[in-house]
Amino acid sequence: MRIPRRGTARPDPNPAASMALLDEVLDPPLGPGYHSAAERRTEAGLPPSSGYSTWLLFATALVLGLLVTVSAGTLRTPDPAAAETRASLIARIETLQEAGDDQRARIEALRTDILELEQQRASVDEGPDAGAEVAAAGTAVGATAVRGPGVVVLLEDATTRVDAAPGDEGPPERVNARDIQLVVNGLWAAGAEAVSVNGHRLTSMSAIRHAGEAVVVDFRSLAPPYEVRAIGDPETLLREATTGVTGAYLGQLRAQLGIRSDVAAEAEVVVDPAARLTTRVGQVPALPPTAEEDA
Repeated sequence: MRIPRRGTARPDPNPAASMALLDEVLDPPLGPGYHSAAERRTEAGLPPSSGYSTWLLFATALVLGLLVTVSAGTLRTPDPAAAETRASLIARIETLQEAGDDQRARIEALRTDILELEQQRASVDEGPDAGAEVAAAGTAVGATAVRGPGVVVLLEDATTRVDAAPGDEGPPERVNARDIQLVVNGLWAAGAEAVSVNGHRLTSMSAIRHAGEAVVVDFRSLAPPYEVRAIGDPETLLREATTGVTGAYLGQLRAQLGIRSDVAAEAEVVVDPAARLTTRVGQVPALPPTAEEDA
């Protein structure tokens, strides 16, 4: 029978020894190349790092930051030539707008004089009723200013967003052409005799459109707030603009979009004459035959 030898027992191997390579791959303290270079410098009696690369990196970052700062300041500096050109264009636009306003005022004055002369001539030729008919026609087509009781509706853009989602920082809602169209049509349907938007008289040939975010009435851009003036029975117009279909629409704009509106009845509302009046259909009336032609 073989008897086993007695001796010193071997210690248990380290269970993590087989993971040394995996630890070195997953969690290296330094790249192999840097580690080897540091060991060579240490064996040569030198410090592991020279320190020159740190100062070089700092100097490079400082120079680059200075260049970026100078470039940004140069780009933000306005170009004197471009600023002068822009100021010149603004001055020309303002001058032309003033000239256009003066011509418009002159046209309105001449139109009023022509209408008075037409009324006088019609009264002389066809009697007093003919002059009244000419005046009524001028009011209907917007050729003369109208003054009387009515209502004023003021529409303003929203200042803040209503029921905005968290993190939604979009711009607040603005009054658009459709809103003004619905208000104007509601006042017309309620019996308004004359309507204007920001001083622009509306006629059967007027158009309320939008160009981007701007509201355009008869090819003229308007700026908020938008003031709609209507002449007619104040009670009927006020009822329509507060509790009628128009009032309900304004309430929805206020509750859902934050667009503000104000409606007030006034004893005297002034609506200026229309700026654009053109004749689409016209003909020269046939003159009665003279005595020579009868002969």
